[in-house]
Amino acid sequence: MATGYLVSSGLSPYQPFQLASIFHNPLFTGHIQNIGYPPPWPLLLGLDYRVSFNLIPNLFLYNFAIKVPIIAANVILSYLVRDLIIKLRADKKMAQFAWLFILFNPFVLLTTTAWGEFDTLVALLCIFSLFLLSKERTEGAAVSLGLAVVLKPIVIPLVGLPLLYSSSNSYTKNIKYFLIFSLTVLAFYFLPFLFLGWPLPWAPNQWTAIPRMAGGMTLFNLVEIFQNTQSFSSSFEFMGYLWIPALLVGYYVVSRNRPTSMNVLVQKAIGLMLIFFLTRSWLSEPNVNLVLPLMLLGVSSKEKLSFRNFHFAWIIPLVFLFLNTSFPQLFFLVDPSMPTALVQLDQQIRNVRLWARFAVVIPWQILCWNVVLQKLRIQPQMKLTQKNNL
Repeated sequence: MATGYLVSSGLSPYQPFQLASIFHNPLFTGHIQNIGYPPPWPLLLGLDYRVSFNLIPNLFLYNFAIKVPIIAANVILSYLVRDLIIKLRADKKMAQFAWLFILFNPFVLLTTTAWGEFDTLVALLCIFSLFLLSKERTEGAAVSLGLAVVLKPIVIPLVGLPLLYSSSNSYTKNIKYFLIFSLTVLAFYFLPFLFLGWPLPWAPNQWTAIPRMAGGMTLFNLVEIFQNTQSFSSSFEFMGYLWIPALLVGYYVVSRNRPTSMNVLVQKAIGLMLIFFLTRSWLSEPNVNLVLPLMLLGVSSKEKLSFRNFHFAWIIPLVFLFLNTSFPQLFFLVDPSMPTALVQLDQQIRNVRLWARFAVVIPWQILCWNVVLQKLRIQPQMKLTQKNNL
């Protein structure tokens, strides 16, 4: 909400501002922290402010306006996944399940339309990019994936996957993909700063804040239990970069068995995203929505992901959502006293809650590592077929 006002007023959303006099609400006391996303999402929030609170100063209306693009993304994503399942497997029953799941699953609803996070919009762009890639439309795939990255850089693990796609494994196509992808990212990230006169967020603490964070749906939430903080000490900051060597290993495995179809692209995308999630030092509940649509396609493919594993992949984060006190915070507009009440309650149950939260993460880690090993394994039958063809 603060970001939307700042952008609409021509101010930079990357600097903290005092907005109590703007919204006249106890929620907006003190300085509002700057947003942590690249410019495209703040620009959209600025448009939301212009068409809602700027015309009718009502926080509920403004809140709804912010959610409209997310609701639209959920609807479009549900139809895209449904149609892809029909194309890949022609199973209308499974396609109908996927459509209903994205539209009405409680975890998806709470972490997108209720929370106001737009991970499903990013997932939509990623899946569309993989589809275009499977159709040899390299340019469109590069633009779509570039847009996904500038919305949320958390999908960086998929950036190298098109370079390993066998059907388009040519030097020229790889160069074209890399150039178009890079131009898309540079244009949508840096041009808004140039045209709107915003100072670039070059401060070192703004670039290193995320790697220093420790917690969320990771085993690193132990840091909060023992040190009462959600960031690494300086001697352990390197832990925030473990995902880099882990992803390199994942890409090495993928390169040994390059994807040759949309089905296999989806399998490898699931594996690479989960490696990133499992070795990253911070993972928020909404981020799981980046991989759930891919898993729906994985359940429907020839090399099936089991329904049991798929359901545990969202049920466990749903439990974590409550243990992390994320659910009651969604009612901040209805009850502005909620944050204070949560702090008081947490003083009484904090240790039990934190240990329960850590315990919930363990089975999720085991489950997802099992999925990674399944999706990234080198298939002996494929190697045998290649040998016979030679």
